[in-house]
Parts: sequence; C-alpha cells; structure tokens
Amino acid sequence: MARDLSYRRHQWPAGVTMVQIDRRFRALRVRPGRPIELRRAKDGDWEPLDVTSVGRARRPWVLRLALADGSRPTVRPFLPGEAGLPDCGARVGGIGDSQQLGNDVVSAVVAVVAIVFYVLASPFFLAATIRRASAARDLQAQLAAAIGSDR
Repeated sequence: MARDLSYRRHQWPAGVTMVQIDRRFRALRVRPGRPIELRRAKDGDWEPLDVTSVGRARRPWVLRLALADGSRPTVRPFLPGEAGLPDCGARVGGIGDSQQLGNDVVSAVVAVVAIVFYVLASPFFLAATIRRASAARDLQAQLAAAIGSDR
C-alpha cells in the first residue's frame, strides 16, 4: 500500500522552509529578530542554528552555510508541495535494490524509451530547476537578513 503524502500539499508554518541537509528532510525556521532554528526529526524540537554566513554552492539551487562550529553544510530548499513537516528526519529519495539492465531486446527498448522521455521532458526539468534556484535565492536573502539582525 502506498504511503499517504497528501499532507505535503498543506501550507508550511510562517517562516518555515523544508530543506535537504545530508540527504535528509529538515525544516529550517527563519524569522526576523529571532535565531535561525532547525528541526531534524518529525516530532523533534527546534534547535538553534548559529549561522555565520550563507552563500551559493556551485549549483544555483543549493546554498552553503557556514556555522559557528566550523562546519559548512549544503542546504537545498524544497518547493511547496514537495515535502512537509512530517517528513523531517526521513531519508530523501534514492532507489533501493535496483538491478542493472540486461543485455536483451526488452532492455534496449526500455533504454530508448527512457532516452526519448528525458529528451522530451527536459524543458520541464529546466523550468523546475529555475523555480528551485529562485527558492534558493529567496531563502538566501531570508538567512542573510536573519544573520544581519542577530549580529
């Protein structure tokens, strides 16, 4: 039976952005005049996150944070509808127990169909990447404003 993911359509609380850190769903809460907080588990508490600076990584939809303890995690924001607070702590994506394609006609046809699909779907992937980069830019501005208000 498939897991019910309808909760992902609900609006996030004010100032909360769902992000991916270390291949796990996390919630990042950024509010003006308050410390930045991180929620690691589904029913966990909000932990203060002492961010000293924020910048872009090589990919425009990913941010690199510099924390006071010297670590530099990468953060990828999710778009609304892709994740919800109940996802916190769960592993992001991945394909379990996949086998390689065989050396037969069916595998060749599947490979050709997959290539055609990706060629036809690439404009949609490009549009999604542009939206994701915009979400990262907005989160970067929020984090920079929050860091500036703390210091």
